[in-house]
Amino acid sequence: MKKLIALALALAPVSVFAQQITDANSLTTKITNIGNTVVVLLISFSVIYIIFNVVRYLIADSEDGRKKGGLSILWGVVGLFVILSIWGLVAILTNTFSTNNNVPREKFPTVIPPPAF
Repeated sequence: MKKLIALALALAPVSVFAQQITDANSLTTKITNIGNTVVVLLISFSVIYIIFNVVRYLIADSEDGRKKGGLSILWGVVGLFVILSIWGLVAILTNTFSTNNNVPREKFPTVIPPPAF
């Protein structure tokens, strides 16, 4: 029963978000917003991880502890670089292929209906 209550509480925001999705554009907007939030969280966690390992490196007493802390800092920086590189690559591809679907109305031909009798 406790697991069911926890699951219902965890999925409560999903049911609220589902009511706002009316077409494909709102779905892609929602997914993009979730993706941007995930990227910001990943960047934040990687920076916190790097800072935590710098502190561990400075506090370490033994040579083995410093070596382990140094490698952890290195992998944190590599992870941060990968996250930012992928984020930048997606932005470059989006801007290159002009995936903006906001086409002005004057680009489309219009048909004027005949007057009603």
